[in-house]
Amino acid sequence: MTATAAASPRSLSRSHSPAIRLALADLRVGLVPRAPGFVSAYWLAPVDGTGMSVIVFDTKEHAEEALRYPVPPLPGVTPLTVEMRRVYASA
Repeated sequence: MTATAAASPRSLSRSHSPAIRLALADLRVGLVPRAPGFVSAYWLAPVDGTGMSVIVFDTKEHAEEALRYPVPPLPGVTPLTVEMRRVYASA
C-alpha cells in the first residue's frame, strides 16, 4: 500500500473552521473514496494552523494517479506539501 500525506496551512480565521469542515465533506469526503485503488482516508485536525490528510491506496500507481487528478480547492486552504510514502504496517 502507498499513502499520500499532505500538509495545508489554514489561511482563514478559527471562525471559518465550520465552513472548512463543510467544504471538506462536500469536496473531498464524497469524492476521494471513488478513486481507483482507494483504501482509506483521514483528515487530521489542525495543529498550530496546519492541517494534514493521509490517503491510502492499494498501489503506488493508484496513489500517483490520484495525485494527478484535479480536485476542487478548499476555501482558505493551500497545500503546503504533498508526499507519497509506502505503508509499512497497519492495524
